[in-house]
Amino acid sequence: MDGMTVFTNFRPIYILFILILATSLIVMVSLKNYEKLMNGSTIVGFSLVSSAVSAYLTYQIGILSDELAIGGDPVSFLMFMAIVFLSAANLLVYLIKNMRN
Repeated sequence: MDGMTVFTNFRPIYILFILILATSLIVMVSLKNYEKLMNGSTIVGFSLVSSAVSAYLTYQIGILSDELAIGGDPVSFLMFMAIVFLSAANLLVYLIKNMRN
């Protein structure tokens, strides 16, 4: 089995989290009454779950690359960083919008 195919199996999970976080960020920024669609607990839940799961996946990729004696996957790491950035952006936008109200 090719070593890089192992890493590409994790990418759809990263992409799903990026899409969920980007959609929630766009909804919060563009809609005034976004509370009808999502509240603070859903935003915090999405952010925490996506960050925790993607951190675990990145950790597992590190273990697999060490065991298979191949290099790591820079694309997966960049996707992980995008998830962390979007999670922080979601939380900051939610806090800023709630301070104004």
